[in-house]
Amino acid sequence: MKIGMNKTTKKLQQFIIFGATGDLASLMLFPALYELFVQNQLPENFQIIGYGRSAMPREEFLKKFEASVKNRSKQKLNKLEELLKKVEYFSGQYDQESDFRALDDFLKKMAKGKAREVIAYFSVPPVVFGPIVDNLAATVKKSAKKIKLVLEKPFGTDEKSAEKLLKEISRFYDQSDIYLLDHYLGKRPIQSILKLRMENNVINLMIKGQEISRITILALEKNDVGQRVGYYDQVGAMKDMMQSHLLQILALITMDIPVKADTESLRREKSSILSAVRFSGKAADVVFAQYKSYQKLEGIVKNSKIDTYAELKLQIDRRDWYEVPVHLITGKKLDQDLTKVIIEFKKMPIQSAKAASNFLIFEIKPHELVKLALIQRRTDFKNAKVEAYESVDLEQGLMCQTDFCLGPYASLINDVILGEKRFFLSFEEILSAWKVIDKVEKVRSKSKLLYYEDGSSGPKRQN
Repeated sequence: MKIGMNKTTKKLQQFIIFGATGDLASLMLFPALYELFVQNQLPENFQIIGYGRSAMPREEFLKKFEASVKNRSKQKLNKLEELLKKVEYFSGQYDQESDFRALDDFLKKMAKGKAREVIAYFSVPPVVFGPIVDNLAATVKKSAKKIKLVLEKPFGTDEKSAEKLLKEISRFYDQSDIYLLDHYLGKRPIQSILKLRMENNVINLMIKGQEISRITILALEKNDVGQRVGYYDQVGAMKDMMQSHLLQILALITMDIPVKADTESLRREKSSILSAVRFSGKAADVVFAQYKSYQKLEGIVKNSKIDTYAELKLQIDRRDWYEVPVHLITGKKLDQDLTKVIIEFKKMPIQSAKAASNFLIFEIKPHELVKLALIQRRTDFKNAKVEAYESVDLEQGLMCQTDFCLGPYASLINDVILGEKRFFLSFEEILSAWKVIDKVEKVRSKSKLLYYEDGSSGPKRQN
């Protein structure tokens, strides 16, 4: 990280949050902006404008902003009042061009004649992406020196809707100004997968398909769907977690490492491997399940069949990954909080069948670490004929140890300000991922929805 680089930027940057009164803004964006401010990573000339459909005075919005930071931020609060002076609120509809013309006048008034760049963050459902994109192009884009769009997943609900959305955006905006955000890619341990692979050939020599018996990617949570009931009951675990988060992790693990670490090269390799990911089309290779108390939540559609737990078996159509199974597992209201990648290596022909496997593990939660678990035979002096094994673990923490550590959202917003796009998605990656999930969705009707106890390890397997 280039400490203080943003602080010295002289140009005025206006950060607009569409959906500023929603849950995502309160839970993630306001604390992230304060985190950047405390660590001197916001430009000196920086303004934050919340845009929402709810009519409210600025003072009420500032209270929401302040409460969000106090409840969610891990930073000292000594600079909160200073940041609040840079925060404004504007009320308008998303589908009314007249409201955006008024917004443009409001932004120009705030700029006081200075040339300005605008960052527009879409903290709204995908259904209103289109109107906002169109109205920004007709108003703010024409008066601002530059405009960047930050769109967070989900990008559409399937490949067709995603393609339509991406075409709509591309009509008015250059791809270099579009930031497609998956907050998982802002997590330090996930970024470390790429960094470790690029700097350590030992890691790459191990991550070879012909040496691997399976890859398992887990994202398990104790929490229920929380405040995301309305959104979650439309998408479920498969689309919420696997379509982007887990497939992106899989891409970082299995992609070829390019010679250069520039954005274009990284995206090319990620897109290439994602286009080779294949679902068999068999109902036996997918599991949909729901925790038993889900139906009792307020706002859930009666008899909802949405999945709060999903398992998926995939393969990669590449010669070097031939017949290496990939298992993705995610779920809510389980018995543990755990996010990690487990790479299990094949045994040597001379090894005993009783011997355990060797593993390379990238853990994101609860601990941020990379671990190599090696098996060796242990001598049992009391009975030399007994085969016993022990694990020799080599472990290194991936937690940030400096005074300038940023959380996922703060890290990615910082990248937007700097124009850094390595940890953002490309259109091609999104469409390739939807191709996989769309094929999975076709067998949903053939797959019986299972149910599991709250706080359990998940659904019981059927024989």
